[in-house]
Amino acid sequence: MKKIIKQFPCLIFVVTFFIATLFPSTISADKTDQLVMNTRYLAMINKPAVVLLETVYTADLVLYEFSFTSEFEEDITNAIYAMIQDGTIASDETSMYSAMVQLMIENMAYYAFNTGNIYTETSSISGYGTGFFVTPDGYLVTNAHVVSTNEEELAYNFVMTALKDYAIEGANSFDAEMRTLGYIMTDEEYQGILYAFYDLLSWNIEINNLNTSFYCYMGNVTPGSDVSAKGYGLDLRKMGEPIPGKDVAILKLDKTNVPTVTLGDDSKLRTGDNVYAMGYPAVATLDGVFNVSQAIQEPTLTSGIISARKEMSGGWNILQTDADIHGGNSGGPLFNEDGEVIGINTFGMLNWETGTDASGMNFAVPISIVRQFLNEINVTPTESQFTTQFKKAIALFQKENYHEALEILRGINETNPGHPVVTELLAETRTLADQQPKITEIEEKEGKSETSENTEQVDANGKNTITKADQDKDTKSLFGKGVRIGLPNLWILIIVAVVVILLGAIILVIILKKGKSKKASNSYVAPTPIQGALTDNIIVCKNCGKALPEGAKFCSTCGYSFTQPQIPEICQNCKQPLAPDDQFCSSCGTRVKE
Repeated sequence: MKKIIKQFPCLIFVVTFFIATLFPSTISADKTDQLVMNTRYLAMINKPAVVLLETVYTADLVLYEFSFTSEFEEDITNAIYAMIQDGTIASDETSMYSAMVQLMIENMAYYAFNTGNIYTETSSISGYGTGFFVTPDGYLVTNAHVVSTNEEELAYNFVMTALKDYAIEGANSFDAEMRTLGYIMTDEEYQGILYAFYDLLSWNIEINNLNTSFYCYMGNVTPGSDVSAKGYGLDLRKMGEPIPGKDVAILKLDKTNVPTVTLGDDSKLRTGDNVYAMGYPAVATLDGVFNVSQAIQEPTLTSGIISARKEMSGGWNILQTDADIHGGNSGGPLFNEDGEVIGINTFGMLNWETGTDASGMNFAVPISIVRQFLNEINVTPTESQFTTQFKKAIALFQKENYHEALEILRGINETNPGHPVVTELLAETRTLADQQPKITEIEEKEGKSETSENTEQVDANGKNTITKADQDKDTKSLFGKGVRIGLPNLWILIIVAVVVILLGAIILVIILKKGKSKKASNSYVAPTPIQGALTDNIIVCKNCGKALPEGAKFCSTCGYSFTQPQIPEICQNCKQPLAPDDQFCSSCGTRVKE
């Protein structure tokens, strides 16, 4: 039986070898769908799932009018004379007026008072950030600070948008007064006065009846029209606390089969690992120099490394990266090299001396924190059919299977239209597919080529002119690389494969039968009692069971030697079996001979 066990795998190997040789495309078919990830395809796959978020605040504003006390001008004049006397500034007009502007900026709030006049108006402002979908039914992840603003910051934002005309009017009025004195303020001084008025306005307003709405913008492309984006309403489902808290928020879009990202494992990250930040930085999205309708559906991708892990005051870790992120990137995904989200881009540090972003000092909330929030509301991250099919189409595109990729992309664009990255790839694939013959066309051409070759290889006398080298070439083509097999040859190969399998089965049956036969020959078979013997006095060979005449010294079949006389095992009279120790037959009473 051991030999059978050894021979059986060998048979399987032989059959498998023939099948693999004849049909390599069948065994390796799954590799066609494997996606090769690089930066280009990382961006392409994830762009549809990363969206611009807008938080809209609508409120009734109450503005309390203010003015400045008469002591303001007098105190500024006295302060300037004191500065001249102690040598802080020079005594020329330019130095004195420059000092006056600086004192005005620093002390404006201390000399302001309410006049008693009140102005009211309803106003709306917007804040922007980034988010990404993690389920096909529209659960979206972003930062808490993208969808929530504290009261002080909210008041300032209302002033910067809804009431900015008041601040500009105050700054222009002060600038005009300084010009009458012969002094022209620098741009820096003008901005200082303007922001001082912003501060005063924010301290003198009330915000009533505040309503907050959330929207995400997804690409909306229609044939023959310009690229634009459409806003969809969102519901807030769970929210943490802005930094230093766990700065995460979960929102929900009422939509099905939306594009999704894949969440990774931030615990596997090490310092120096490559990462990629994707989002909508305001400077590259909402700036007037860009086409905003196009920019709001085209996220920006930047790259960097994991610089370190830092511990927050709350006792949890945050990821530090040097990948560039700016205002508007907040809430966007941070990807690893496999295209998996391992963090949320959350904040950057400022250089206190210049007031600009500190290089390489950007931070992301780990994706493990996001999973905690999702688990608390029973949401399981899942890949959508849109993304699964899009990945498959990209994999086929990479393998240059343009016709198959084209069919999938057409289906995606019909069932879930409006994603520019899909339409761009669709257009590129269509162009390449038009340049690439279909498989059926290749087979037809090969069939015609084979027919013409067979016709040409007969000379004028009708003799076959195929050489031995040609025969060798045809033989090698079955197993050679890069050789396409036409349909007629394919049927021949199928028949050969079937014959090989049948032969293998026959060989297996023969091996098994031999094994059984050998086992039977080596085993002991118990003697079968003999009924109705032809002789009266018989004995039975104890070795092989052969019936022998009474008194036999040797077995005529197996040669067994009887060392002592054998007592008959069957009664002479009634032919019934006898026991070894019987003196008389138990059936008829006849005496047994010794």
